[in-house]
Amino acid sequence: MIHINNDKYKNIDLSNCYVIADFDHTISSKDSNTTFSLYSKSGLYPQEYLMERNKNYNHYRPLELDLTIGKEEKTNIVKEWQESSYNLLLKYRVKESDIPKILNSDNGLKLRKGVVNFINKLNKSRIPLIISSAGLGNFIIEELKRNNCYSDNIYVYANMMKFKNDVIIDNNNKIIHSMNKNEVILDKEFMDRIINKKYVIIIGDQLSDLYMAKNLPKNETISFGFLESNVEDNINEFNKYYDVVLTDNESFNSIMNLINL
Repeated sequence: MIHINNDKYKNIDLSNCYVIADFDHTISSKDSNTTFSLYSKSGLYPQEYLMERNKNYNHYRPLELDLTIGKEEKTNIVKEWQESSYNLLLKYRVKESDIPKILNSDNGLKLRKGVVNFINKLNKSRIPLIISSAGLGNFIIEELKRNNCYSDNIYVYANMMKFKNDVIIDNNNKIIHSMNKNEVILDKEFMDRIINKKYVIIIGDQLSDLYMAKNLPKNETISFGFLESNVEDNINEFNKYYDVVLTDNESFNSIMNLINL
């Protein structure tokens, strides 16, 4: 179902815009594994890893989705969750060589319907796409390559694992979580592509995703929100802040139709 709260998308000049999108449960489908869960669910690692991961998820995920929790408290919650999740990657010494194995298995990722076509149309039209994700960028890039839609038109800002002799190492970088994705850092070449763009299209599945372009160039924003969890509880808040809200497992075809891509 599509809830249109503002029709300013009708006036967008696609030649003068760029797109910034979340990955987990936005580009990926609502029933997809998250990138941070892939190693634990792969069957390639001890069952204890999955148990520890599930314990964290069951504790932190409801808190992340709770719209009654204030920004500062939620920031601390999701930061703690991400640090714990990353420490599990280190504890179980995950391997780089397992990434393609996992993505080619039944325990890999599921992309939202229409998103490959959407990305390919952006690439063909040279509309820059920034993927700002609290997930694992290594899996995101590999999944886009598997679907033949990864190009230099795409910039992935996510948690990038580093490996030595095929095993993850602690890279001491700042961990990206759902509340700090607005701190996107682009290289100069990609920043030059968007610096004079008037419009940014924001696509996410949480209210915090609305701030992904906070520190990036733009004059006008047009936002699309996929709402799949706690719909009845959250629909009013989503309708208040997103220009267009998509529920019931809507596809990217709906966005393409609305913006005439």
